[in-house]
Amino acid sequence: PLKTVLIIGTTRKKNIGSRVATFLSRRLETRGHQVTILDPRTHCSGFFMRLMEKTHFHYKDGEAIPDALVTTSKVLEEADAYVVVSPEMNHTISPGLTNLMNHFSSKTYAFKPSGIATYSAGAWGGARCGVALRTYLSEIGCLPVSATFQMSWAWKLQQSWRHEDETQGESYAPTEAMALKSAERMLNQLEWHA
Repeated sequence: PLKTVLIIGTTRKKNIGSRVATFLSRRLETRGHQVTILDPRTHCSGFFMRLMEKTHFHYKDGEAIPDALVTTSKVLEEADAYVVVSPEMNHTISPGLTNLMNHFSSKTYAFKPSGIATYSAGAWGGARCGVALRTYLSEIGCLPVSATFQMSWAWKLQQSWRHEDETQGESYAPTEAMALKSAERMLNQLEWHA
């Protein structure tokens, strides 16, 4: 199975990002992926909630590297693909996402595809963040696939999404049906590239 890492970009206590990541994680698991979610609030006891002081690749031989950096580097290096889940904040990428990802060199991410999943409280679903992520992800070497997952009016989502598709007898609300279609298109491309 493909190893896919979902990287959550929000650091807010009350957030929708974890629900969006769970939705995408279940879609990936349905396809047979081995999924790891990196949430800066919870991963490695919240290590990535602190601002970056020293990147993983700046430690010299023999120098003690924090366990959180060693563990996370291994997860990222072993991945076949990434899905970046980010809210749109001030019309761009969330600082929590870049703080986590910038701890590691572009060599960590290189030659692996990525998928962009954005969401916002408004009508555009994080489209401007998605545009900024295209450049950012390309520069660190994990080229994004062309199809993106965009969730508009994310705050209107039910507390929990239903995760089976219509072929299994489960119907989706219109917003969720659009989310499913958008997710499947992006994940189809991600799998092909991985």
